Amino acid sequence: MNLGQIKRNVRMLGRNYFGTDADRDPFGLDYLIIEQANQIARQTDCLVGRRFLDLTVSVKDYCAPDIYRIKVIKILDTNNEYQKVRVFDYQDQYIDYWRNQPDDQRPEIVVLRGMNNISVYPATNATINNGLLLEGYAQPGDNWAYDSAGNALPNTDATECPLPEVAHDCLVYAVLQARSMQMGDMNGYQIFKNEYIDRLSMVDNYASTYGRRAK
Repeated sequence: MNLGQIKRNVRMLGRNYFGTDADRDPFGLDYLIIEQANQIARQTDCLVGRRFLDLTVSVKDYCAPDIYRIKVIKILDTNNEYQKVRVFDYQDQYIDYWRNQPDDQRPEIVVLRGMNNISVYPATNATINNGLLLEGYAQPGDNWAYDSAGNALPNTDATECPLPEVAHDCLVYAVLQARSMQMGDMNGYQIFKNEYIDRLSMVDNYASTYGRRAK
């Protein structure tokens, strides 16, 4: 489903929650959809994402936007091709040598400092656009589509939901659950919560079956 279709289904099933005097935020539905999509992804590891970061002069520390568990790291080489780079844990004594090296054309190693924080050594002596490629378990984030260069595109009703198809109905009920809680409708909340939990287990099973589950 695309964003417009998700909105349509949410409004059809929760017609008393939207478009009333109590609903004064025209962007409220978009926010709920984005936030609940992120939550589903984090809970199930159903989405593998890719992000590109610019390597900046003398900058060593980077954070992968929307990727909460990095699995693959590549550097853009001088032939304009992405190559895997040596990855080390931050406690490895080997990194001390590279940490003190002067800036160079390309980093030689990457150090993992957490779920989505990394350091590159040595830092680059010139900015490299989209010089760092990161892949891993991700949440959709605020932008659901990117161009061929890895630049985020604004969401429209035609933007496809990046979650796997099995998660689309789950997203609809996740939004309805959250909205019923906002509106103080406890009866509706319980109904939508049960539907959401049932579908969330389907998404979780999908992630496990197709090898997306994080180890």
